[in-house]
Parts: sequence; C-alpha cells; structure tokens
Amino acid sequence: MSYQSDLFQSVATEQEAAMIERMTDQTDVHTINYEYPLHERVRTYLRLEHLKQLLKPDVAVDARDYSRYFDALFAILELCERSDVRTDVQKDLDRRRAQLEVWSQHPDVNQQQVEALASRVKKASQAIQPMTRIGSHLKQDRLLSVTRQRFGMPGGTCNFDVPQLHYWLHQSQQRRDEDCQRWWSEFAVLFEGLELELELLRGQAHFQWVVAEGGLLQESTEPLSLLRIRVPDSVPAYPVISGHKQRFSIRFLSNAPQQGKASYESDVEFELALCP
Repeated sequence: MSYQSDLFQSVATEQEAAMIERMTDQTDVHTINYEYPLHERVRTYLRLEHLKQLLKPDVAVDARDYSRYFDALFAILELCERSDVRTDVQKDLDRRRAQLEVWSQHPDVNQQQVEALASRVKKASQAIQPMTRIGSHLKQDRLLSVTRQRFGMPGGTCNFDVPQLHYWLHQSQQRRDEDCQRWWSEFAVLFEGLELELELLRGQAHFQWVVAEGGLLQESTEPLSLLRIRVPDSVPAYPVISGHKQRFSIRFLSNAPQQGKASYESDVEFELALCP
C-alpha cells in the first residue's frame, strides 16, 4: 500500500501538481488526530508549533491569563536556546526550493502553483537568513529576566515575589499589547518559516485507511519524518507510537483497562499518513 503523495518527487504527474496549494485539514469532526515525529528536528518543530498555540500571540494578555502566556513564551525561548532552530528551518526551506526547482522542469506540472509555492519558500528562507540568535534580545529585558526566574517556582509569581510583573499587569492594555508585540517580534519570522515547512511536510502524504489487527500495527518503510493518524472518536482506545525513521509500531491501549489489561485487542480501523 502506498501512503506517500510524491508531492516533491522529481517527476510529478498532473494530479500531483494539483496538490501544490496551501494545505488545509479536511478533518472529519468525528476523529481524534495524532502526530508522531520520527526525527528530532521535527519533534522540536511540533513542540514550537504547540507552544505558539498556547501563547496565542494575537490574544491580549491580562491578569487572568498571564500565566498561560509567559509559560509558553519562556518555553519557546528555552527550546530556541537548546537547539539551532533557525539553521534547521533554513536548511529545510532551501531543500524545498531545490526540489521545487527540479519539479518545475517537468512538462506536466502546474507552473502557476509551483511558482507560487516557490515564491513563498524563497521569501521565508530569505527572511530567516539574516537572523542571529533567536530571542537574544529578550534576555536583556528586565521584566522578562526576573519573571522567568520565578516561573519555575511553585507560586513564584505572587506580587511580593515579582512586583515588576504585578505593576506591569496594572498598566493599560495598550502598553501590554505593545510589549507583547515587541517580544513576539523576536520569533515571528522564525515561526513563519517553521510553519511553512510543517505545512509542506504534512502535505507530502495522503491519508490511507489501515487496520491495526488486534490493536497493533508494525511496518518497515522508506525513511520518514512524521506519522499522522486519524482515529474515529468511537474507538475506546488511544495509540501509543514508537519507532525511528524506517520502522514504527502503533499499539492501541484501552481508555478503561479491563482486568489489569491495558492493551486494546480488537481490530482498529483508522487513517494513516506517512510523511517522508
């Protein structure tokens, strides 16, 4: 069974060419979606994407939800400090540009769509190139540096621990919005490129219906970067995934174990996409 769409292979069919567009999830509302990275770089990308969803850079920060915002902001900063995300994203985008350039030579490809996508990739790559260390300016921000130290302590953001934060939360919403926008500007360009790379990565594979017999599916494949899974929400079990880029295992565990057995031993039909 073939899972891959061959979206970025050197030879593209007319049908495949039509797939070069901004990917949108046509997900059935009655499914639960899971993703599992098979490469450490992709693992970091997914974590950053998740943290941005928690951060909600377009949502105003006030005294009721500041904890959610700063938790996510400091986690993003820490991940960027641990690994050279900027270099990884730029390399991936440059690789996409090379693939699209090869593909554009095929006579049956939709040139308009290829050129539009190549333009987006080129723009994102060029925007990232001049960036230095991500978040370095935030370390010089007095409010953030003091607040970050206290966020690791239980209850460490009480007003007597961080009076600077307490004062900031009592400023005008416009003042807080301006500060949040300035902080987010440290990451905005990086995330534009990162999200484009994830969009292209996810768009390389079709979902196919598969069956985990007795709740277990094991396969060896060509090198992969990401597994995408859609499980009907009627299935009283969730997938536990393990593996590496050329082999993976999906085992379903019961949401309500019976007689001490966690394994879900019935057949499970679900959708699977293998993204190279």
